[in-house]
Amino acid sequence: KLLNFCKTPEFSIYDLSSSQLLDCFVIPVVILLSWFFLLVRYKAVHFIGIVVCILGMGCMAGADVLVGRQQGAGENKLIGDLLVLGGATLYGISNVCEEYIVRNLSRVEFLGMIGLFGSFFSGIQLAIMEHKELLKVPWDWQIGLLYVGFSACMFGLYSFMPVVIKKTSATAVNLSLLTADLYSLFCGLFLFHYK
Repeated sequence: KLLNFCKTPEFSIYDLSSSQLLDCFVIPVVILLSWFFLLVRYKAVHFIGIVVCILGMGCMAGADVLVGRQQGAGENKLIGDLLVLGGATLYGISNVCEEYIVRNLSRVEFLGMIGLFGSFFSGIQLAIMEHKELLKVPWDWQIGLLYVGFSACMFGLYSFMPVVIKKTSATAVNLSLLTADLYSLFCGLFLFHYK
């Protein structure tokens, strides 16, 4: 069912790659916040990487606005791009705060608090914004298994992320997460046969 959905016109690899390129904005946010608040110092090559991220993000956002590519049902691409930038900024802020907490306080306390408050706020968000869509899902064992698999992956990500951040940094973690863009490109090309 998932493979058939991903082959429909409503889903396009361009939507996914556009969001991922804009998501690169989290790297400059993390680097700047780490510079000012965690007093981390970077070399010139790190700043070249920031410029490349910002240029790629700017090119993709500019292409959305100027060329007016069709991206599903979305009408206002500029607002969508700005929302993605806002989300990337908030994600960068949370990663720098996480680095501060796991380095200076307790990793166990961080995981406990993020589990408690994350469940609370996600439940409220689900109840307010997505309850109608949740009722439309044709529940069967395959879809249930996909939800369980997704939950297990997110549990693993958020359980191991504090360990990796403590051993490296929030910047290194976000740079490592960019490899997901490459995997999604390969999935689009080889699994879904996009051109």
